[in-house]
Amino acid sequence: MKWRVILAVCFVLTLFTGFAYLYVNTFVRKHQHAVILFVVDGLDLNTLNLARQQLSRGPSRDEPDDPLIGDARRRVADRSSLLNLDSFWDVALLGVQDSGHPVPDEGADATALACGQRVDNGYVAMNSRNEALQSLMYSAAQAQRATGLVTTSSLVRPTPVAFYSNAKGTPAPYHNAEDLVYSGINIVLGGGGRYFTPASATNEWGRSDGRNLIDEASKRGYTVVQTRDELNKLSSWRSRQVFGIFAPSDFYFSSLQPEEREQPSLAEMTRAAISSLNYNINGYFLVVTHGLVARASEQNLGKLAVNEVGAVDEAIQAAVDYAGPDALVIVTNSYSLGALGPLPASVGTDALHPAASSTNPASVILAPTAPPAWLVGPGGPPVTKAQEDWVRHRYDEGWFNGAAPGLLTPQPAFRFAPQASPLAEPAWLAARGDGAGQLRGFFNNTDLFDLLSEQF
Repeated sequence: MKWRVILAVCFVLTLFTGFAYLYVNTFVRKHQHAVILFVVDGLDLNTLNLARQQLSRGPSRDEPDDPLIGDARRRVADRSSLLNLDSFWDVALLGVQDSGHPVPDEGADATALACGQRVDNGYVAMNSRNEALQSLMYSAAQAQRATGLVTTSSLVRPTPVAFYSNAKGTPAPYHNAEDLVYSGINIVLGGGGRYFTPASATNEWGRSDGRNLIDEASKRGYTVVQTRDELNKLSSWRSRQVFGIFAPSDFYFSSLQPEEREQPSLAEMTRAAISSLNYNINGYFLVVTHGLVARASEQNLGKLAVNEVGAVDEAIQAAVDYAGPDALVIVTNSYSLGALGPLPASVGTDALHPAASSTNPASVILAPTAPPAWLVGPGGPPVTKAQEDWVRHRYDEGWFNGAAPGLLTPQPAFRFAPQASPLAEPAWLAARGDGAGQLRGFFNNTDLFDLLSEQF
């Protein structure tokens, strides 16, 4: 009889504890159902401002959804709302450096965001003691959230990798590709297909181990999609795990997509990911990375970069529309690449680069005469014969095209370099939705890990 009483008491206590836990987590400690993080590499404030000028969508007719915003600020917003991003009321500046890491590279910046720790350049999600770091993606999974990773880059570039795998010193795309398939991330959409399939005559960058990771993903329960049509026809309520590979490496730039595009847009992938993730009762965490702004900016291709900002802005609106106005949506640029401003309207092709307008790409390359639009990059004046030869080779091979100034011809820069590199200037962050109020002011990019973990 005594044991029966003890068991009954234990049962009642357990039941009470369970109800208390559910009550606290449901009504006291509010968790945001949807947490969406956009990481747009290389989108500095100058490039963003150019996009606001050139991609204006007109004044917004929708009232801002933040009840704490005063009437004066509402009127300002109605007059100046040029991008969907302008509805993000909470803004912060993120420190990207410390004494030991003066100018972090892409992998180090991504690791700071994804894992909350600074690492040496060349390392991704791994510290100097060769210890793998846990990312926000796995913190969300431990909290029983569904997870998603969407990118227009190769899925094995440093920024996406920081959220699911690691690299030490040198890139490890084949190792990262394998880790991704076995990561447990529910929705994976992006490029980099050549690292997932065996090497062949048409895939010289393919895997030397003969493994077909796309087939392995299918065997692990993923619905595999490889075209835009397949993605758009996907039944979201039946597809809890999706693995989409749409390009051998990075996606094409939006401006260079064919009229009947085969690759899905960033907005389409974001919409598909949210539609599937929304069904998880415990909420979800979605990371959307867009590396094409950085790829254009690295080559001083300002018009391409601005057009990519437009692609990001469409995806931001898709996120708000499909996740709902209360969803916590964060946008950050991770790092900057040094855009200075637009070219004067009177500047023609000849001023951009003599080689750009010459019928002979091997003609002598002189310093550009237009005001510099970038700090450093291929648009800078070559000062050595090797640099001149490099520029000629880019025109000969078709990487640069003198018939498209700014689109495929580098805009002028102060100093020549084959590729612009990340700067030490602060990154920026903008947020909206429940929980966005704590993401304002000045803090380090490593702090985002803790701030978002509290939302899980």
